[in-house]
Amino acid sequence: MEILLFGPAADAAGADRITLSLPERATVADALAAIGRACPALAPAVQGAGGRLAVNHEYATADRMLAPGDEVALISLVSGG
Repeated sequence: MEILLFGPAADAAGADRITLSLPERATVADALAAIGRACPALAPAVQGAGGRLAVNHEYATADRMLAPGDEVALISLVSGG
């Protein structure tokens, strides 16, 4: 499964996407854990409230099951003023 990366996450990974091998019936929580393992520089972005996954253009809860063909993006929290 391909995970799209934006902003600080893309900068940390040095790429605008990463590819993961996830088991059938994987959830968003599984994907977040796999992202941290596949790219340790992204671990802070996927731990705790550091970031969320959007699936098919909508924020997804940790228990959401992923399906082949889903568009998945890591949305990092940003701050500003």
